[in-house]
Amino acid sequence: MAFTDYETEQLRKALLKETRHCAVTLGMKKTSVDQLTKAVGIAKGSFYKFFESKEMAFFAVLENIHSELYGVADQALHRNGGLPTSERAAKAVLAVCRRLSDTGDMVFIENDAKLLLQRLPEDVKNVHYHDDETHIRQLLEKYDLVPSRGISLAAAATVRGLILTVSHKEQIGGLYPQVLETLVYGACRELFK
Repeated sequence: MAFTDYETEQLRKALLKETRHCAVTLGMKKTSVDQLTKAVGIAKGSFYKFFESKEMAFFAVLENIHSELYGVADQALHRNGGLPTSERAAKAVLAVCRRLSDTGDMVFIENDAKLLLQRLPEDVKNVHYHDDETHIRQLLEKYDLVPSRGISLAAAATVRGLILTVSHKEQIGGLYPQVLETLVYGACRELFK
């Protein structure tokens, strides 16, 4: 049975939603194509009309997460355009950290992204995948956030490091929000004097 264009779009969205849910709750290795197709009510063979492999479905989820996070940062930078540079940057980093914390997507990024990227064909990675630091530098350039002493690579790596603190939220405990703000505002004041 062939799907209409509308059904195809809706099923693809449902598969991505279920894949994202499984990415956060089970992980990529423990998720099967059978599980994904059963959750959305299609035959296993139909899965391959949407994605070449389970890895490609998880890669689509990873790309969506990255797009959402850069959108969150972009909105925060745009919305806070009148603030001093260091404060604008801090608000963007905090917005991304909150989003990762709220969605639980950091679990997937921490546990499976590296393995996923190893399993993808090189041509797919070359065309579609750009590392976080590249995207961070692009946002810094877009909003003229020039790090002091021109250390854009160090700034991008520092911002990435701050975002990775989300994966240690449980170890930090109840003071995590205050600790995160202290780290973010302190680093951004140092980077964007």
